Amino acid sequence: MTISRRMAVAGLAASLVLSAGQAIAQAPKEIRVDFATYNPVSLVLKDRGILEKALAADGITVRWVQSAGSNKALEFLNAGSLDFGSTAGAAALIGKINGNPIKT
Repeated sequence: MTISRRMAVAGLAASLVLSAGQAIAQAPKEIRVDFATYNPVSLVLKDRGILEKALAADGITVRWVQSAGSNKALEFLNAGSLDFGSTAGAAALIGKINGNPIKT
């Protein structure tokens, strides 16, 4: 049986719609973000409530977790107790090599 171009496009469109619905259903209710004195961006985001304001419309809350350095942030990420963390470049590289779930 050959598949027409129209059927292929319809199948692709259906799969995109279904996967989009699945992604919406799996949206988190809370994200966990680290903050640390070595990362001024995290301090500004936390102090001004920038993430909270941006995510409030989607019903997502932000839980801030203080980390005492890059290695702690990587430890928290690896343990699954953080969704977003910050580290120094070398620590991130070594962490990635060691299997930490780091994405850029």
